Amino acid sequence: MSCPERLKRLRSWLKRKGGGGFLVSSPENRRYLSGFKAQDVSLKETAGLLLVTPAEAFILTDPRYQEEARELRDFEALIYRRSLIQTLAALIRRLGLRQLFYEENFISCGRMEALRRALPEVRFRGVSGVIERWREIKSPEEILLIREAEARARKILRIVEQEIHPGISEKRMAWRILELCHHLGDGPSFPPIVAGGPNAARPHAEPTDRLLREGEAVIVDLGVRYKGYCSDLTRTFFLGQVPERLREALHLVRKAQEKARPFLKPGLPIAQADRRVRQFFQQAGVLQHYLHALGHGVGLEVHEAPSVSYRSRRTFRAGQVITLEPGLYFQDLGGVREEEMVYLLNPGEPLPPLPEA
Repeated sequence: MSCPERLKRLRSWLKRKGGGGFLVSSPENRRYLSGFKAQDVSLKETAGLLLVTPAEAFILTDPRYQEEARELRDFEALIYRRSLIQTLAALIRRLGLRQLFYEENFISCGRMEALRRALPEVRFRGVSGVIERWREIKSPEEILLIREAEARARKILRIVEQEIHPGISEKRMAWRILELCHHLGDGPSFPPIVAGGPNAARPHAEPTDRLLREGEAVIVDLGVRYKGYCSDLTRTFFLGQVPERLREALHLVRKAQEKARPFLKPGLPIAQADRRVRQFFQQAGVLQHYLHALGHGVGLEVHEAPSVSYRSRRTFRAGQVITLEPGLYFQDLGGVREEEMVYLLNPGEPLPPLPEA
């Protein structure tokens, strides 16, 4: 689905909701609808907002991004120099909008309060997950881009396997991964995790100056971004002879992946896959060391819907790309995690082969 088709879909949604405007502030949703590639520096500093109505579409941005904004085919660029809110309010008044939908998870309270004060006659309606739900189902073109990102991440893991060794620091190894992400892709899809020894007991550990040591496990979690799309893979490396508890844990994690795979199919309940893994870990006596859900969606964001959790009430859908990443973590000893990317396709639909990265 192209950007014009996505824009048409949003306009149809607006019409069903009684018209008005839809204010897009999520960087990923902004790119999904328009192709605008600029990234936000922080929640307080946006690269631009989209305003979509049933008949018109605008991008509001400042002079730093004016060249990129003016390249968009389906959006009229409004360049503001002083106040984003004043420019946006003036546009809404000019269009005569009486209803404005906004992404409540992606706009600050300060901005919304200022907008409400400027437009007391407008009905504001916060929404969440509208565009994100559409983004879950990847087009064949998106699948190819994600496969490319995955291929590049796999190449980096092969390099890491050759270069990781006792005596190198977690930070040094993480820096090497970042270098490779920029060399082989468009940069990392998230800050890489390199966690050795006791640090590997923390699922989202940050790399430290600690030197990796002989006889310990090292979790390496990395992803490459390619043309906006992300990959996410994790491997556990053993530096020499590690404690038997960790070796057994890695065996259980890999076995858990095998147990889960038959449940990762369109039409099946999402919760079933995570519950099967939890049941397996409970039987093995290690459930208390499983500290997170089984996986998550991957696309323009490295963590996006759906969450592959026993709490989910949804079913898998064809076109979703998810991770399968069971892990086990032991305080003061370390941890293990293995992560693969899974493409949920219709029966008989072939998966494009991984490109040669």
